[in-house]
Amino acid sequence: MVRNLILFIILLASECGIYAQDWNEFERWVEEMRVQWKVPGVAVAVVKEDKVVFIKGFGVRRIDESGPVDPETIFQLASVSKVFTAAGLGVGVDKGLLKWDEEIIKNLPQFALKDSYPSRFATARDLLAHRTGLPAFRGDLLGKMGYSSEEILYRVRFIEPATSFRNLANYSNVGFFVAGELLGKIFKTSWEKAISTQLLIPLEMKRSGFRTHLDQQNVAAAHAMIDGKIAVIALDQVGGFPGADGITSTATDMAQFMIMHLNGGVFQGKRLLKQATVREIFAPSMVSEASISEAPPINPNASFSYGLGWGNYNYNGFMIVEKGGALDGVRTNVTLIPELKLGICILSNLNLTPLPEVIRAKFLEKYLGKSRMNIEAGILKMEESIEDLFKVTPKPPGALPPSHSLEQYTGVFESILYGLIKIRTENGGLVLEAGPALWKGRLLAWSNDTFTLLWSTINSGNEQVTFMFGPDNRAIEMQTETLGTFRRKKS
Repeated sequence: MVRNLILFIILLASECGIYAQDWNEFERWVEEMRVQWKVPGVAVAVVKEDKVVFIKGFGVRRIDESGPVDPETIFQLASVSKVFTAAGLGVGVDKGLLKWDEEIIKNLPQFALKDSYPSRFATARDLLAHRTGLPAFRGDLLGKMGYSSEEILYRVRFIEPATSFRNLANYSNVGFFVAGELLGKIFKTSWEKAISTQLLIPLEMKRSGFRTHLDQQNVAAAHAMIDGKIAVIALDQVGGFPGADGITSTATDMAQFMIMHLNGGVFQGKRLLKQATVREIFAPSMVSEASISEAPPINPNASFSYGLGWGNYNYNGFMIVEKGGALDGVRTNVTLIPELKLGICILSNLNLTPLPEVIRAKFLEKYLGKSRMNIEAGILKMEESIEDLFKVTPKPPGALPPSHSLEQYTGVFESILYGLIKIRTENGGLVLEAGPALWKGRLLAWSNDTFTLLWSTINSGNEQVTFMFGPDNRAIEMQTETLGTFRRKKS
């Protein structure tokens, strides 16, 4: 009954054209939230069916300059890029180049996982719905280490699975790297070229592109809270997983992407995807627990699942389709209500800010009624939990100094998954350089032979590294929880 009443009110309001005053109020509220959450700039686009009903930029592109954010400001989409990879594969399905549920190795014979069964039977659906068994976020370092795509694809087989195949969902950027490679393979080109020709060009997304497009005019800088103040940080242009996080876009262009999906694959009279394919992309393919990154109103009772690239959940009787993203200094969100042909995109330029989720929650309440939970309190709690993940573990009581000289910890260490890591001294401390790109981290003394590893990017977190020593008092092995074990490379 409530759901039918909501549908009737929205239909009546649309026919009477009474939203103008509401959007003025929404605009004022977004600016208030931007200031409250201390975000330098944000761009918001709202679409209804085939029309843009609200689009505006707020604040500035860069905190130390006056250039304003507008609908044409380019932002990194971060993990919102995943839904482009899914849509690109959907085009391939419609062209008969692959099927959602056929084995990956039919089109990408180089693909292999640690276990033989998923290597043989994993499908595009398994990659896009995070159900291959690959562990959440494991292997992400491969994207920073400077390996070629061919080398990364080879090394995926050395990642230890977290769960059995198709047993539990684990959010895997590596899985979307593989999906990107699959997309390029079926179109006999690169992932970038496939995304451009099959999506960006037909959708007239003229200011959208990839990490290489970040040298243009009107680009949002990345920001983070450093020592209690908002500061400009370097844009993340290094990642080697383009299918997971490699696209840049604007509010204007993202409105066109949303319109195509909400209109069953049609944009300006051109069909890019079959309606059935869009439904398949949106539909649940793998049930999942809501993790720390799923913000309220997503909750344990919202029936959260993964579709193909998207997440979906229930809100007041409606299926909501959503994807968020985060890179260093950037946060994004796209939320769709397919049944109402409504969508919102929020692009912001502050590290790990929950502002996109705050805005999309207001959007949901505006159209679909109040949530049964306190959304603001839930988002604040989520923010605190995320911040806790990045706090450096304090030294234990009675912490011991390193048991050896710093030189005795240095050397070249190797793992079958990540390859070579070099540890050397620098400015009276230890630094670590990983892979061909010499991706840098610092090792801070914690206690005895355990150090805290801090990578050079703000969102890479930290973890403990413990060294083992041989009879010659040289480190022969280093162990970490997420990266595994590295052994000294033999001369």
